[in-house]
Amino acid sequence: MSEARPPAAASARERSTAVREPEGMPRRLEHLEQLMEAELGALRAGTEPLVDTLRQGARALEPGPGGTRPAPKEREAWRARLLQSMDVLEDVLEGLQLASRADAGGRRD
Repeated sequence: MSEARPPAAASARERSTAVREPEGMPRRLEHLEQLMEAELGALRAGTEPLVDTLRQGARALEPGPGGTRPAPKEREAWRARLLQSMDVLEDVLEGLQLASRADAGGRRD
């Protein structure tokens, strides 16, 4: 007779081996926007042009059901543009985080 596993152990093992469907760029972008809102509040407005570019790229690269994916050269152009936008966004976010912390009395997390 085999030894029964506790339910918690079984569910943890099942979770660790389960195949996950990728979230996709639009979902990741939505999550990023929520994090920026929580961290930056009104200062988040400074990220809008870059986030708009990311949103456009997400729609172009992952058009959804019935949509047409761009040709390989166009996909590569979008990827390059998105990487550049993400690099700039990273720098902008660092600056906005510093400003946000300064507004909150210099607190550092």
